[in-house]
Amino acid sequence: MSLGARLLLAMCTVAACAFSQGAAESAAGFQRVLWVSAEQAQDALLLQQIRALGFTAINLGPGANRAAVTSAGLAFYLDQPVGKGYLELRDAEWDPVRTAYEVQRDPTQLRRPACLQIEPLLLATAERAAAAALQMRCPELRFVALADEASATRHNQPLDVCRCDVCRVALVASLQLRYGTLQKLNAAWATEFLDWDGVAALTTDQVRRRELGGQGLPVNLRPFGDWLEFVDDQFARVVTKITVSVQQQLPGVPVGLTGIQAPAAFGGHDYAKLLASLSLLEPYDSGAAVELARSLRPAEDCYTTITLPKATAQLQALLTARLCAVAAQGLRGAVIWNADVMLTKDGPSAAGKSLQAAFAALCVPLDACAGASLVPGDLWLVESQSSVRVWWMLDSAADGASWVRRMPSYEAQHSTSLAARRSWCKLLGDLGHSPRFVAEANLAELLLQQRPRVLVLPATIALSDRCCQAIINYVQVGGVVLTDHSPALYDERLALRTNGGLDALFGIQKRSGRAQDLRVRQGVLTVKPPALVAEASLRGALGEGGNSAPLVGGIGASGLEVRAQTEGSEQVFLERRTGKGRAVYLNLPVCLYANERLNPGFASKTQDLRRRVRQVLQSASVLPPFEVRGEGLPTCLMRTVLKARDGRRILALRLDVLDNEQVLFDLAQNRQRSVQLSFPRPVQLRTLAGEDLGRKDVFVVPFDVFTGLFLVEDGS
Repeated sequence: MSLGARLLLAMCTVAACAFSQGAAESAAGFQRVLWVSAEQAQDALLLQQIRALGFTAINLGPGANRAAVTSAGLAFYLDQPVGKGYLELRDAEWDPVRTAYEVQRDPTQLRRPACLQIEPLLLATAERAAAAALQMRCPELRFVALADEASATRHNQPLDVCRCDVCRVALVASLQLRYGTLQKLNAAWATEFLDWDGVAALTTDQVRRRELGGQGLPVNLRPFGDWLEFVDDQFARVVTKITVSVQQQLPGVPVGLTGIQAPAAFGGHDYAKLLASLSLLEPYDSGAAVELARSLRPAEDCYTTITLPKATAQLQALLTARLCAVAAQGLRGAVIWNADVMLTKDGPSAAGKSLQAAFAALCVPLDACAGASLVPGDLWLVESQSSVRVWWMLDSAADGASWVRRMPSYEAQHSTSLAARRSWCKLLGDLGHSPRFVAEANLAELLLQQRPRVLVLPATIALSDRCCQAIINYVQVGGVVLTDHSPALYDERLALRTNGGLDALFGIQKRSGRAQDLRVRQGVLTVKPPALVAEASLRGALGEGGNSAPLVGGIGASGLEVRAQTEGSEQVFLERRTGKGRAVYLNLPVCLYANERLNPGFASKTQDLRRRVRQVLQSASVLPPFEVRGEGLPTCLMRTVLKARDGRRILALRLDVLDNEQVLFDLAQNRQRSVQLSFPRPVQLRTLAGEDLGRKDVFVVPFDVFTGLFLVEDGS
């Protein structure tokens, strides 16, 4: 390399570093982003009004003139440099494909517009996105959102795209690597292909006709699982390729996706794969997707979307409580939808003024916690994409041919995997804990490197043999595993096991093979309360003492290998001691918890569930970071510990009742309260404003039901 070339390279490196440092410095604090139209982004007067409302940034499309934005003192993010029609299919492109298949059920109709497997199209898209990003490079660029609501389908709608010849060849190549021989593929799929040239993925309709409708659970969903895994891999590869291409042009600038759907069977939303290359995340707040994303990508910038109604009573209070939740999660910023709701021709709307006041009320904790990392407790939740696939098939069994119309809004309310993930987060949060999600694919390796005190399996109906063995080993050396129901009935390829992969660990001697005896479907029970048992006819291999001994404090001096409690004629709360550890099987539909936790008519059941889970955690020495007591306050006080970007340890306390606004308003009649915080040891606390609260183990401090409580723990 010549001297001139070396000097040029050095100058480019210095410039890149200076750009990265400048971008980071100018992006300090919570980002208040307002979504605007292309025309609004060039309206100088409107931009001044946006700035006056307290916003820090807006969105700009590829090639937009940013001069008016920066002149108004605003930053921006680059929105959708990929463009519509590739990562995000529009309705005009998607609906004809879905409708044609729905009517004809002809697999040749299953061709995705803009096939993701066509390499020249991918390369051209990546180059176009990188060029658009480079054109917008400046210190005011906050992040790049490659696409909004990206999906291999449309959002996470179910359909078997793409079945073009290019995808078939790629799928066959992946199957050859997995199975090696055609004989092994046919044995695994229960098919009779004569040669590899004739191999094609079975459609979801074909698998459903073969596997659903009998008395038992579906036996062999391998063709369904292999196809969906191929799509997940394909979509993640495409997103990664484009992300890396843009990141090379913008060092230090977060690059990712907005409007990320919750994990689903279809659409390519296996978070462990999809999020791996992203440094900008904006998942929709559905099925604990935000908590999952924060666990799997803790160091990356995570935003949220806030949609404002045009008029709602007590909107300012609701927005204040919502922003309190955002601050307590350590999110980097919020994207507000949209300028038409925030502003009128005469100035700020009522919604705009409400949000401005809410921002002002929470400005200090929002800025202090922006981009903070969550300090998780010694407690892991397993995220299993293979379980997501099995539950979709079971949940949709009653849909018949209409399964192609399970829209995202419907799925959000009728998905067992979403309900279980969300409910476990709410349940553990109500008990004062912040769990960490661990992907099934990484579980075995992580358990060799780290050892949580408690491992939770939330409706984890499918697990690999390797994960099952890792969990068994973990318990043998002293770990505690806790599950709600039906763990590892299927392997990761979606084949039903003769016996559950963890049955021996939990001491399960007998279970029913009937589909109706697995009573959880679509996130609810298939039988009416009070029969709150997830699996009927489940039996543990009990010791000599019988099955009705109380379990307070765990296994007692009687030394029973397996003990259980009963509800009616059914066994619940099986607990087995093995090696140095314990395995606890609730046999309860925890997936109901999130929807029923604020329901007074369900209070005794939710209290009982909290008691049972608290008992397991306490016996494993898993305790919340601090205890809270407040007169007249419900049990749903969310406690989180954050490590701020400046290194401070921030303790956040808030009411987690936004699912039921009336509860919040009822509590607001006495808005200002006092709470008692109790710590296991003396700590030094101060407010975010710097007021010293002293060093002790019990504090009584003011608490606002809308703005919550944020304190700094010194010397930790």
